[in-house]
Amino acid sequence: MSYDLLRGLRVVELTMFSTDTVGGHLADMGADVVKIEEPPYGTPTRHAGSLHYRWNRGKRSAMLSLKEEGGTARLLELVRDADVFIYGLRAGAAQRFGVDYDSVRAANSSIVYCAVSGFGQEGLYRDLASHGWAFDALAGLAVPDIDDEGLPRTPDSHTLVGIEAAGMFGAMAILAALRKAERTGESQRLDVAGVDSALTFRATDLDMRANDMGNTDMSGYVRYQYYPTKDDEFVMFMALEDKFWKNFCEAAQREDLFEAGLKIDSPKAPDADKNKLRHQLADLFRTRTRAEWIELFIAHNIAGAPAYRGLDVLEDPHIAARGLTYDQEQPDGRTMHLFGTPIKVNDEKFQPGCPPGPGEHTDEILQGAKK
Repeated sequence: MSYDLLRGLRVVELTMFSTDTVGGHLADMGADVVKIEEPPYGTPTRHAGSLHYRWNRGKRSAMLSLKEEGGTARLLELVRDADVFIYGLRAGAAQRFGVDYDSVRAANSSIVYCAVSGFGQEGLYRDLASHGWAFDALAGLAVPDIDDEGLPRTPDSHTLVGIEAAGMFGAMAILAALRKAERTGESQRLDVAGVDSALTFRATDLDMRANDMGNTDMSGYVRYQYYPTKDDEFVMFMALEDKFWKNFCEAAQREDLFEAGLKIDSPKAPDADKNKLRHQLADLFRTRTRAEWIELFIAHNIAGAPAYRGLDVLEDPHIAARGLTYDQEQPDGRTMHLFGTPIKVNDEKFQPGCPPGPGEHTDEILQGAKK
């Protein structure tokens, strides 16, 4: 089951694709999330691979078209009994469909209204159509690769940031706004944008660059670097602090490297000295397997971690012990292997409900039934 931290919280969401993530986090914590879907096929997220299984699990679904006569009135009836309304379409559509903040607040004076979108409710790009990668591209997080013909293409190793970050920031903001709404009895309006969220994940680096205090680029460091191991895998070596470096040199029986390493990771260190130590460390790391190096790191208090590619991380014994994944049989008979939530609550096991079928709960929702 989902956790019961938010049991009794009623959420109505009008979202699709990346904006499903906010309500997804709340559903994972036990909120009753009612998903409004456009008939006859429902949200396009259903046709986006595994996204639907992750972002819409544990929700209830009602088919309701705001384009039909009386559709908006029925939605506002649902909002009257809700604590939270999540709006996930482009800014201008809210006014057209009569679900803008003022209209929703008129139906429920204490509602927490969270508008989550790609570019936000204000600004030059508020009406620009986009998908998740656009937020990261604008934020400078998805710098294009260049192919063999010199043409830019989407980078192979990039993981979407703005989508996932907006979900987390939106859920966090809603919970904070609920506290204020309880205190004041007044509605709260929230504006969460995917591009803002992606930029916030770059904020440390941007702050440093904007204030001429350097940057967070560690690619030239020797004591904070990837190294290959005997079994053709990688470790992330992170002995940037002198205490970790000392522990490493002693544990690896290479005290001869200690003094050179103290001087090497600074902007003024000669490139030749950096390259020499880098190759010495590369040769050293090739003498043990990844698992053996991690054993040594743990035993001798050395900062680092195994480094993985693709699905290999799922085989790591630590990740397996953390219980981050679960298997779930779907109504169509398919068994899905899915990631859960990183949040642990007491000793409870996280096993959320399946995502709803299109309009599966329409009758009970429109009749005012609750979980």
